[in-house]
Amino acid sequence: MYLKRNIFFLAFVLLVTSGFSQKTSPYLDSLLRVGLPTHAKLLASPKKYKLQIIYTRITRDKDNKPSFKNYYWNVDSNKFFYPASLVKLPVSIMALEKLSTLKENHIDKNTTMITDSVFACGKKVFKDTTAENRLPSIAHYIKKMFLVSDNYAFARTYEFLSCDYIHQTLEKWKFPNMRIVNRLDGSCKADTTKITSPVYFLSDKGDTLYKQPLTFYTYNKPHPLPKPKAGKGHTNEVGKRIYQPKDFSTHNFMSLTNCHEILRRLVFYNHIDKEHQYNISNDDWQFLMKYLGMYPRESLYPAYNTKEYYDSFKKFIYYGSSVPTVPSDSVRVFNIVGRAYGFLSDCAYVADVKNNIEYMLSVTMYLNERDIIGTGKYEYDKLGMPFLKDLGNLIYNVEKDRKVKYKPDLQEFDLFKN
Repeated sequence: MYLKRNIFFLAFVLLVTSGFSQKTSPYLDSLLRVGLPTHAKLLASPKKYKLQIIYTRITRDKDNKPSFKNYYWNVDSNKFFYPASLVKLPVSIMALEKLSTLKENHIDKNTTMITDSVFACGKKVFKDTTAENRLPSIAHYIKKMFLVSDNYAFARTYEFLSCDYIHQTLEKWKFPNMRIVNRLDGSCKADTTKITSPVYFLSDKGDTLYKQPLTFYTYNKPHPLPKPKAGKGHTNEVGKRIYQPKDFSTHNFMSLTNCHEILRRLVFYNHIDKEHQYNISNDDWQFLMKYLGMYPRESLYPAYNTKEYYDSFKKFIYYGSSVPTVPSDSVRVFNIVGRAYGFLSDCAYVADVKNNIEYMLSVTMYLNERDIIGTGKYEYDKLGMPFLKDLGNLIYNVEKDRKVKYKPDLQEFDLFKN
């Protein structure tokens, strides 16, 4: 009660005395400053730390249909941040959409996909020893991306899609300012990243069901931001220190609002209008959600070393990547994360099936006190992870105390029964 009184008092004062931008909500600002006093350093310097937060409150009606109210903090789609592995979410969804067009060829997400190589940037892939049948497939690549943020799996999935297909789909989804032009493979330089290798889908008997040839790109739009740069200096490809900002104009880009909305459309696939639904089956939806929420130890194929890939390995919001084994509770974090060059991001839907609590929370920040890109020395663990853990728990407790007319029925997210 004390916290609530202080939040509403501070919100009133801020409304009267401050001019908020369109993308900062007084309520969320008040909540953060009162509820997270130990993180005043981050909150006091949003420009330095490039901190952006989106919190979505979900309210269900008597038929369990959700409505959404977004609260923003320092959110601006024109501010640059590097999304890193956040792009694995849209690419995974796109892969299942594209597979749906190949049903007549008797192809689905579990069909064997062979990747050939006919140029220097390509990789030949004929087997996958981490799969139960030791063969590569889109389903297995998605598992790896969602469970441990595997870049190799992303590269192969990117090649199945092709640069042109990805951006045609982003246009269809109404995200024209997103850019996915890099397969997250350091050996691929410049525009070779946009050329994709041939792929083959094979039947259980080894017959070719579908062949996709080497694909050259025609897509050539510039980066949507005029100066996509970061850092006062950076380390180049040969390890030399360059005292100029790093140019990200040839890298992937998405805004925090892009990622938040892409995840919202997926999570609430069964509750939104047809216009915004992805072209995937309900089985595909359950598959995507299950692996977004799964811990590495729960996976048999692929199997992971739990000391390296512990439960909160990529559950930054709510757990902060510091929990070796999550206790058997009812909270699940369905999320995608990004961590590179000092940028730390997490887009999450948090659901407590037992206690009927749910919310969405997306955060990005820049944790590089030296402000030198490429050193590998960043303040992820010192500043970022504790903030994400405490913020996730703060929002959870706010939702726990919130009075609602109809409790949400979250059984569709109870995907981890033995």
